[in-house]
Amino acid sequence: MRTLRATLAFVVVCGALTAAAQTVHEAPAEAPSRGRVSPQGEPGQALTVSGVVVGPDGAPVAGASLYVYQTDHEGYYGVKPASDNRNPRLKVFLRSDARGAWSFDTVKPGSYPNSKIPAHIHFEVSAPGRTAKIFEIVFEGDPFVTPEMRRNPAFSVRPIANGAVTERIALQ
Repeated sequence: MRTLRATLAFVVVCGALTAAAQTVHEAPAEAPSRGRVSPQGEPGQALTVSGVVVGPDGAPVAGASLYVYQTDHEGYYGVKPASDNRNPRLKVFLRSDARGAWSFDTVKPGSYPNSKIPAHIHFEVSAPGRTAKIFEIVFEGDPFVTPEMRRNPAFSVRPIANGAVTERIALQ
């Protein structure tokens, strides 16, 4: 348990430092609000992820940039055995619509091979005049989701209901 906590703390701290130092990927101005992360026929459990981007007052944020990426169902970012999250194979750029809405189809990602890191989907979300938000959706019921992750804003623990996940992204 101590090793798991130390590993998680290392991942969270490194992730936070990396997020603070990295430039957020920006979607092209003409990016759609609906897209596909994994190609048709990609092995794995089909998943639709959708949601809305809002401001601190709850009003929709139209035109917000979303960069989303993930591993395949076996936990690889690239073609097995490659796994470089700086150049993921499964990714999409989106822009929220006039109601702040966005969605994409994908497959449920896998945990990294030989690790206790939960399956997750990365999000980088930004809009002019707002603070960018970088976080990961992890899935309710994943045995590697910890109580610390549930309290950490870098993670959003979401249930999968009938092959769908929803997320409300609040930008400050």
